[in-house]
Amino acid sequence: MKRSSSGKRHPLLMYRRSLDRLWPSIFLSGAILLVSGIYVRYAQTSIEKTEAPWLIISGALLLILSFFFVFLRYAAYVQSRSDHLRFVTPFFQMRISYRRIRSAHPAEINALFPPQRISGSLRSFLEPFYGQTAVVLELNGYPMPKPILRLFLTPAMFYPQAEGLVLLVPDWIAFSSELDTLRSEWMTTLNRRKSSGL
Repeated sequence: MKRSSSGKRHPLLMYRRSLDRLWPSIFLSGAILLVSGIYVRYAQTSIEKTEAPWLIISGALLLILSFFFVFLRYAAYVQSRSDHLRFVTPFFQMRISYRRIRSAHPAEINALFPPQRISGSLRSFLEPFYGQTAVVLELNGYPMPKPILRLFLTPAMFYPQAEGLVLLVPDWIAFSSELDTLRSEWMTTLNRRKSSGL
């Protein structure tokens, strides 16, 4: 029986939370602009009625964008493959070669980010995750420059003690098992090729 060359897609919970904190404010801004535009258009105000269409269009676009972000919450995941770890978000994706991974180990969010030692904003972001376990990837280097990654990922997804990523998924045991299995198979194949001179 042939073994699977990839694991399941595991949702990235921290990425989902970052969008959960973003889309409500976009929705609210859109609703305010839309209502303001309708009010300016049909009520007796001192504001030029020519401004109403722009308010209505801007509000509608923001509402559409907020609904788009709601669906994007489910588009971020991590998946173990035969020779790399696939990291996917709605705005970018990267392949983390197993060569880059120095170690992969579980760690509690409380231990990684002690509440008494981090900023209030980070503590507020992590509050629903305290008591949960994440998989920490310690890396030899990031697949792309860290400043670029910081544009798309929340600070809580970076390992605070060294270069690496904090991956919080719904089932860390299953994800860790898949990663260990496929990474071990990759290392075995690599060593076999080296010993045979290929």
